[in-house]
Amino acid sequence: MQFKTIKRPIAAGVAAIFLLSACATNPDGSYKMDEKAAGALIGAAAGCAIGAAAKGAQGCVVGAAVGAAAGYLIGWYFESKKLADAQVVNNEYERQIKTSGKGKNKAEPLPKNDVIPAKFETKVNTAPPDNSGQKEIQVTSNTDLVGYGDKVPVVEQKYAIYDEKNNLVEEKTEKVTAVDGAGRYQTNSKFKLPADAKGKKYTVKTTLVADNKTYKENSYKVTVLDGQTLMVAALY
Repeated sequence: MQFKTIKRPIAAGVAAIFLLSACATNPDGSYKMDEKAAGALIGAAAGCAIGAAAKGAQGCVVGAAVGAAAGYLIGWYFESKKLADAQVVNNEYERQIKTSGKGKNKAEPLPKNDVIPAKFETKVNTAPPDNSGQKEIQVTSNTDLVGYGDKVPVVEQKYAIYDEKNNLVEEKTEKVTAVDGAGRYQTNSKFKLPADAKGKKYTVKTTLVADNKTYKENSYKVTVLDGQTLMVAALY
């Protein structure tokens, strides 16, 4: 099995082409690899292994190049911030409870010892292509957490991107670090589709998880019509 001894250096060499534009210089002179670079490296190693299994060293070179390119397609950015404090949001929901009616129509009271999700909404927008022709997709989510508990829940947002054949292209899980209890929070994330995405359809899913329990999933179908136009449809 000769390819086992050659796949790693060749894959790393091919991936290095992609890494040059994806590494940042730290103040101390060291380098930090961003997620696009890591994706290129992982993709190159995987592509080399598959190619080498079929065609030896030559297959490794081709597979590594393809794998590195695939791993480099999705850029990623994520941030979270707090929009309103616990008192404001809890008061809003307390007023809704008072006006929600009686019996089965009566909303549940806010928890006294917990903080739980009460709303999770997502909007998907687009920005013009960059100089390379890549289309940027922006995902903005708003989350309401309510309750009077002292324990701060661990809130995460999961993202998944699927291609036309429902194959997973990319997935991410990000902790909403701005959460410090009840309140209203906003997360902003963005990623880039490849320049050849024109005419293709992608499914974008975003899920809110609080203390390892899924609260809600939002799903959108994203279709790139041309270089400047993108159609977004909410699935559920």
